[in-house]
Amino acid sequence: MALRTYIVPTLKALFVHALVIAAFTFNWDSDSDKEILPQPRIVQAKVLTMADPIAARKEAARKKEAARKKAAAKKKSDAKKKLDAKKKTDAKKKADIKRKADAKKKLDAKKKADVKKKADAKKKADAKRKADEKRAEEKRRQQESERKRQKQLARETEQREQELADALADEFAQEQAEDDAIAAQSYQGLIRQRVMESWHIPLSARHGMKAVLRVNLLPTGEVINVSVVKSSGDEAFDRSAIQAVRRVGKFEELQQLEPRVFDANFRSFNFLFKPRDLDR
Repeated sequence: MALRTYIVPTLKALFVHALVIAAFTFNWDSDSDKEILPQPRIVQAKVLTMADPIAARKEAARKKEAARKKAAAKKKSDAKKKLDAKKKTDAKKKADIKRKADAKKKLDAKKKADVKKKADAKKKADAKRKADEKRAEEKRRQQESERKRQKQLARETEQREQELADALADEFAQEQAEDDAIAAQSYQGLIRQRVMESWHIPLSARHGMKAVLRVNLLPTGEVINVSVVKSSGDEAFDRSAIQAVRRVGKFEELQQLEPRVFDANFRSFNFLFKPRDLDR
């Protein structure tokens, strides 16, 4: 390779010397022909010295090694820059990923907290609703129980009051019935006395004869009808009994009676016609 380096300069030098020789030869021939030729251009030749091939090879090798080292250093520097840039990019990506992961984690935690908060609120609301429903149901049962108790108490009270009223009514009715019976008996005796006083004893009347008459009166005591329910067996006796009632015509004393006593005893009643003072 060093030999090739010196070939080109050597060839150039030989070429220059050849031109110089040719020029001298040409000028010589021109003088013999008596022709004036232009002056040739003077070329300054340089003598090249041959360098030491070994030193040249070493210098070339040194330069090549220096260039290689420089290229290697540049390549290493570029690789380092590229690596640093990649590391920076990776770090940025990693930081972005971590930031996004942290943000997602925070968002997930917030969502989870919100879900838990809502679940707790719902659970609390459900518990409160159940407690309210239980209290309301208990209150309703108590009210229903109290209503039934009050109803039962009212029923028992009403029953006792009714029983007392019935007892009082029975007692009053019994007392009234007794009073009415006494009053009725009193007026029955009065009616008997009045009828006997108006009776004309027939010749056929005998001791022990009796007839049952049906007497109908108005509240004023007026006789409106008399009939025989059970005959004495003697027509004259029966007829005299009817005439005796008709002769009285009206029992004014009955107007003093209570309507219920009159209606119960004297509006329509059977009268036993049985004289006691017959001797025959």
